[in-house]
Amino acid sequence: MARIEDLLRQEFQRTDQPEPPACDAMLSRVVKVRRRRLAAAAAGCSVVLVAVAVVAASIIRPGPAGAPVGDSPPQRVYSAMLINTLFTDHQHGYVLQERCSRDNVGAVPAGAPTPDVHEECSSQLLVTADAGQTWQARALPGDPATKDAGVELVQGHSLMLWVDGTDRLAFGGWDRRYWTTADGGSTWQESPSPRDTGPAGTFGTFGADDRLTFLATPPPGGLPFKKVDMNPVPATDGSFWTACSAGPCVRVTRDHGATWQILSTVDAATAVEFVATVDGHTVYASVRTGAGSRLVRSVDGGATWADVLGLAQAAAGGLALPNGDLILAYASEEGGVYRLTAGASALERLSAAPAHPNALYLSGGVVVAAQVWDQRDDPDVGSVVSVSADGGTTWTAVPAPGA
Repeated sequence: MARIEDLLRQEFQRTDQPEPPACDAMLSRVVKVRRRRLAAAAAGCSVVLVAVAVVAASIIRPGPAGAPVGDSPPQRVYSAMLINTLFTDHQHGYVLQERCSRDNVGAVPAGAPTPDVHEECSSQLLVTADAGQTWQARALPGDPATKDAGVELVQGHSLMLWVDGTDRLAFGGWDRRYWTTADGGSTWQESPSPRDTGPAGTFGTFGADDRLTFLATPPPGGLPFKKVDMNPVPATDGSFWTACSAGPCVRVTRDHGATWQILSTVDAATAVEFVATVDGHTVYASVRTGAGSRLVRSVDGGATWADVLGLAQAAAGGLALPNGDLILAYASEEGGVYRLTAGASALERLSAAPAHPNALYLSGGVVVAAQVWDQRDDPDVGSVVSVSADGGTTWTAVPAPGA
């Protein structure tokens, strides 16, 4: 453990690292993993975990270990994280998110003992019945699982909130516990059996209808690391698509994961940044070339590709819409979300969209653009997800989880 902490400190002290919030983000992830792993053991006990550790969410401590009574508590940082946004139809949507606050320990000098870190987290479900214009909070029956759930979990589009086989909204917790609701989250019923994790070797993901489904095998070679949104792209013809983890190609399965086909894109490409499709026939991809990033398109299910236009920056993600439009997000510091209208030859900036969505997907006909995670030293954290019910023209920022 000491070796891991030293490596983390060395990494944080490198001059070529991003701005400090990136360090906070990494520490927060480590803290969260440790807290979840030890939460069961710490429940009901006043335990302080050392190394990069926290007190379980149910335990609230007034200050650092050993601090004299009456001392001011340490400065805290506050974060919001999106778990999933799901619309069961164009009007009815659900946002599951988590809010945390923890000690802000600041930089840890090399060789210094790692301080205790105290963290408190709570989950929230917001519900809308008017396509995201207004939201109401609903009580949750438990905490959502963020790891060790038996299925692959993706922040921002997690399989902990899904539509089950009886058309009920389902919510997944720890140890494969799950609950369902038939009244929009007003009441919940716990399932008497553990949640389905699919046959051995299968890969859980969302189908084109937002339902949980299991592919016979995951994409060979794994999924490309695209920040947080790594779910395969489902198409209405039953196919699933993903960019190759390495190389200028995309992968597609047309038999629910029994086999995967590799499809090369344009000759000039050196890598693929994203792939997007609605029907599995018209497919878009952003590719990197020696001259920069370009948008290419196939109208025969990936057999052949043609150049569409050059991109000013590398792309972080893209989303094809049923009307033929494409929405894409740039990966630069400035960021930005743009739309290519069907038949157009230039991008249009969507000024009201979030500038840096890490997850971009369609649910119930509603576009979801999620920053996924926000951290501040102010209790008023920002919204981590916005939705658009009109294909990206107007956007509504979902309220951040409250204290």
